Amino acid sequence: MSIDLKRSWYQWTDPMALATGATVDNEGQGMVSVLEGGVEKVKPSAGGAGEKIVGFARFRQKDVTSRALVESWVVPTSAPYVVSLGQQALISGQIRVQDLTGGVDLTVVGVAPAAGEVQVNYLQGTLTFNAAQAGDSLNVYYRYQLTLAQSLQFFHQAPTNYPDANYFLQVGCGKGKGRLFTMFYDASKAYDNTAALTLGADGIITVGGAGPVIAGARVVNQPSANDPYLGIEFMV
Repeated sequence: MSIDLKRSWYQWTDPMALATGATVDNEGQGMVSVLEGGVEKVKPSAGGAGEKIVGFARFRQKDVTSRALVESWVVPTSAPYVVSLGQQALISGQIRVQDLTGGVDLTVVGVAPAAGEVQVNYLQGTLTFNAAQAGDSLNVYYRYQLTLAQSLQFFHQAPTNYPDANYFLQVGCGKGKGRLFTMFYDASKAYDNTAALTLGADGIITVGGAGPVIAGARVVNQPSANDPYLGIEFMV
């Protein structure tokens, strides 16, 4: 599951009706309030201004489709300056390359990189560096698409006829004070409590942007090579 249930908790969970046309695709999506005919319903945040957070989606997905990872690497000291990540089919835009030696995040580009840049091949999962980064130590944060075999290996599968939130047009929303350990976060961002935690498009947890601020939120676990989950404490 994309939520670590052993470490996550909420004061309570409410079953709430989904807004017309809304679907939930990821456990841990940030859900926001919508009034239909004067009655509150919920949908995943679009990452827009003025949204009101209701809670975080709680349901057992039939198949988990993506996963977050953090890997530690050293750039080769001679050409070609290429690192092949452990996984392929990276999700576009969902990568952060932290240069530990230089003390900066490298700028992700799609062309031959200059100093301070890294070229990412999302399909193949390869990173190409400029010679200026030769020998540098890295942390690479990214999310990637799972194959069916990987999904079953890492997250198993819900029992046959397990209730589907979208079929029944409602979803459980974890509310109140709580802690959430999740893989559904924007892997391109740094999580160090120096900026407000917000919701981005599709209800993903992120930093900054126009989306609603997660009330009382702070980071309690930074993703790492040993523990790729983002842990936050919140009050919604």
